[in-house]
Amino acid sequence: MAIRFRQVSYAYPGYGLGNYDAIKNITLDIAAKGEFIALVGQTGSGKSTLAQHMNALIFPTEGTVEIFGKIVGPKRDRTIKYNELRRKVGLVFQFPEYQLFEETVEKDIMFGPMNFGVPEEAARKMAWTALDLVGLGPTYLKRNPLNLSGGEKKRVSIAGILAMEPQILVLDEPTSGLDPRGKATMMDLFKSIREATGKTIVVITHDMDLVYEYMDRVLVLDKGTLAFDGTPDELFRKPNLETLHLDYPATIRVLSAVAKDLGIAVDIYQKDVAAAVSAIQKAVRP
Repeated sequence: MAIRFRQVSYAYPGYGLGNYDAIKNITLDIAAKGEFIALVGQTGSGKSTLAQHMNALIFPTEGTVEIFGKIVGPKRDRTIKYNELRRKVGLVFQFPEYQLFEETVEKDIMFGPMNFGVPEEAARKMAWTALDLVGLGPTYLKRNPLNLSGGEKKRVSIAGILAMEPQILVLDEPTSGLDPRGKATMMDLFKSIREATGKTIVVITHDMDLVYEYMDRVLVLDKGTLAFDGTPDELFRKPNLETLHLDYPATIRVLSAVAKDLGIAVDIYQKDVAAAVSAIQKAVRP
C-alpha cells in the first residue's frame, strides 16, 4: 500500500478551551494504483485534515502515516525528504486561486517541476502534457490564469500538480461552485486521468450523486472518526444514512418516492437519470 494510516489522531490547538480533535484513531490503507476514492462527511468532520496527512503537509498528533515507505509521526524526521513525499502525493486545494500566481498558464504549471530541479525546457514539455491531460489546448499556455473561468482555473491548478507527476492525486472539493454539467465534465476528466495514467485519485466531496455514479470506494468521516470504508453500493443501501449526516443520491430518493406514491415495485438503486427512467418504464410496463 502507498499510504497507511495507523491509529492517527490530530488535534488543533485551542484558545483557552483546550485542543480540538479534528480526526481520531484513523486506520486505513490507500493503494498507489487504480483507486477512485471519495472522502465524504459533514462540514467539520475532518476531511481536509485527513487529506493533508496524506502528503505530510501536517503531522499526526498521535499515530503514524506511512507514505511510500516513509514513516511520518508526530515529530519531524530529518532523514525524510518531505518535499519528495508531497511530490508523490499531489494535493489540489479547494480554491484554485490559492495555487495560481504566475502571469501565464504555462509558467504556473512549470513552477512545480522547476521547483524540484527540473530544467526549464523539460518543465515546459511536462506543462504541455499536463495541460493536455486536463483537456485544455495550447491556446491557454500564454493566457493569464487569473482571467480564466472558475472551471478553467480548476483545470489549470490540477495541471500544475499533474506536471509534478504525482503517483496519487488528492482533490479537495474540485466540483464546488460548478453547475451539474460542469460537475459531470470534471468527474469525467478525473475518470479519464485515472484510466490514462493508472493513478489513484482521492476526491473530497459533499455531492452524493457524484459519489454514487463515479466512485469505487467511499471513506465516511463522522465527528473525526472513520465511520465507513466500502463501496458506494454498500453505503447507499444502508438504512438510516442520516445518522452519518449524509443524504441518499437523488436517483434513490426520487425512485423511492415514485415507488411509494404509485405503489409499484421499482429497483431504486440506479446511478444516473437514464437508468432511473429505464427502471420506472420497466416497472410500469404491462
